[in-house]
Amino acid sequence: MILATLALLASADPPLRAELRPLAFLVGHCWEGTLPDGKQDRHCFESVYGGQHIRDHHVVGPGTGVYSGETFYSAAGPGRVAFVYFNSIGGVSQGTLGAEPDRLNFGEEHYRGADGRQIALSVSWRRVGDDAYEAITTSTDAPNMNGTVRYQRVPAVTIRELTAPDGSLGLSHEIIVPAPVEQVYAAFATAGGWKSWAVPHAWDVPGSPDLIETSYAPDARLGNPANIRQQFLARVPNRLLVFRTVQFPPGFPDAEVYARTTGIAEFEPTGAGTRVRLSGTGYPAGEVGQRLMAFFREGNRTSLEQLRARFVTGPVDWAARRQTGH
Repeated sequence: MILATLALLASADPPLRAELRPLAFLVGHCWEGTLPDGKQDRHCFESVYGGQHIRDHHVVGPGTGVYSGETFYSAAGPGRVAFVYFNSIGGVSQGTLGAEPDRLNFGEEHYRGADGRQIALSVSWRRVGDDAYEAITTSTDAPNMNGTVRYQRVPAVTIRELTAPDGSLGLSHEIIVPAPVEQVYAAFATAGGWKSWAVPHAWDVPGSPDLIETSYAPDARLGNPANIRQQFLARVPNRLLVFRTVQFPPGFPDAEVYARTTGIAEFEPTGAGTRVRLSGTGYPAGEVGQRLMAFFREGNRTSLEQLRARFVTGPVDWAARRQTGH
């Protein structure tokens, strides 16, 4: 969300336990590849339970037969990682993988479908730099799966710069949040939602249903003139929010110019959760507009990453953040 004084608070993930570190390059990112049948396969990796395990959520689509699945990776002794996979069509498999100098070797994996049929397959993943890996599969039971699929890292937040016909500038940030659209919309549209990811203090303003007031100050109180106020100009539940910042803390740079910009948050259900597109329009051409754009290019990116983290690891513990300085 375009927050006038959004602190650039990047939460550090807890360290992975030693056995899982060969998979560390995958964690915190989504990766997308094209399967032999032409469908897109998207995997999103995250550490869970304080870095004790890794969770991989994947979605296959579009078209008929779209399905999703999850894999959990856990320590299985020195140099070995156990995994268990299950999907939305009733299939399950499990096994162990070992880290080799140039790849992750899953060995022979046995997949059992909902009908009880078992398929043996051998899989290895070869890392290709920081932004890609290749999944190499061989199977005599399912020769249609044989081949190599290249997975490319998908930027967590896609950022675009816009130019309107009148010459004004804009920014667009987009992210996939792994949660139902109703929950993600509520995180944007309500004071309680804002407190779960964006700011430690947020209030609905009495008598003004279209205003939300926020603050980062530990001793903040509703009505303080140093607080931030956002005004919602339009709402379409679970679809759209249009808003402006109408009150700024003292000293916010270029506040008068920024007050004339408009924020638009769009929400779209996807197979992996909710696509959130956050746009800011009305930045003037010239030095001031470019300065504001630079600030919110990074600020909005961090905001959306915090929004996603809220639904991956839970609401922000603001008290703990104050203690640790993160």
